[in-house]
Amino acid sequence: MSFLEKFKNKKVMIGVSAVVIIALGSGYFIYRNNKINNEVNELNAQIETYTIADSEKVFINGVIVPTQTKDFNPSTEGEISKLNVTNGKIVKQGDLLFTTKNQNILDEIDGLKAQVNELKKANTENDPTIKTEINKINAQISALDKKAYVNTYAPFAGKVYLNNNESENNNMQGQTSSFMTLISSTFYMQGQVSEQDLVKLQMDDPVDVLVFSNNKNLSGRISFISDRPTTNTNEMNMGNQGNMSYYDVNVSFENQEGLVNGFHVQGSVKVNNSLVKVPTTAILENKEDGTAYVFKDLDGILKKQIVEIHDKNEEFSVISSGLEPNDIVIRYISPEMKEGDPVNTGNAGANNTPSNVDDSTETTTEGAEN
Repeated sequence: MSFLEKFKNKKVMIGVSAVVIIALGSGYFIYRNNKINNEVNELNAQIETYTIADSEKVFINGVIVPTQTKDFNPSTEGEISKLNVTNGKIVKQGDLLFTTKNQNILDEIDGLKAQVNELKKANTENDPTIKTEINKINAQISALDKKAYVNTYAPFAGKVYLNNNESENNNMQGQTSSFMTLISSTFYMQGQVSEQDLVKLQMDDPVDVLVFSNNKNLSGRISFISDRPTTNTNEMNMGNQGNMSYYDVNVSFENQEGLVNGFHVQGSVKVNNSLVKVPTTAILENKEDGTAYVFKDLDGILKKQIVEIHDKNEEFSVISSGLEPNDIVIRYISPEMKEGDPVNTGNAGANNTPSNVDDSTETTTEGAEN
């Protein structure tokens, strides 16, 4: 083959190779561009949702205490003559606890009896005057007999605690302690809230109570709200958030199971507020009848919901009816959306509410904005 023919064949091969390379490059570019467009279209089709925040909660820190407590100190009443209970005994209302005697009164009775004996010895002639005096003294003795021995009964049902050892220790320290304590068998929660939270609570509000020691949850209701502060604000530092007044709040329990005297607990109360907040972009208004509505994400399907607007601005609207905490609404609503359409959040099977978001804040599901 001549040199010229070889040169021509080489040029043909180069030309064919160039055409193939250009074709492959064009095909890849078209494929890549279509793939990107499909991804963009799919992303644009995703719907962003907004989860309405849970109700605000007020927390009450406190301790479990008995509904009734009674201390008995016989030193002010007399000396123990007879003890009718043992330490830890369960008693009913009206049960006899102990009997005390007053030695001073007993000594006084003995003195009066001695006077009666002397008068009787002297009254050999049955003098009416002496008889009258004897009757008068006997009446005094009878009245004093009722005071010499006093029975003490349980004023309510509960458990008896004998504080003998504690009394000895306290007496060594110069303190006065009761010899016996009666504690009722029913308990309640005694807690406190700040002045900021006091106005949010109402009598008979339901309370969820957590027992720290065993992580148990109990149910109760607010039975008492004090209007007297237990700690006062420093009037010279009213601007300091750290200086606030605190108020006593009591919580009663229908079921006494699991209540232990002295256990520390925390109660939480959902604030009764029918107002919820959603993005203004989640609301459309019907121009014909003036009603406003949103679309809820109900198990992946659009559900139209009529709402009443209490107040709104460019960013958020406050809804007075139609929605509840934890409802999921479409954040960017459009007139093209129809009830019954599927909701594509781009996160099939996932929970629409982030798990690490505080209950007091609004939450959203991440997605593409329309």
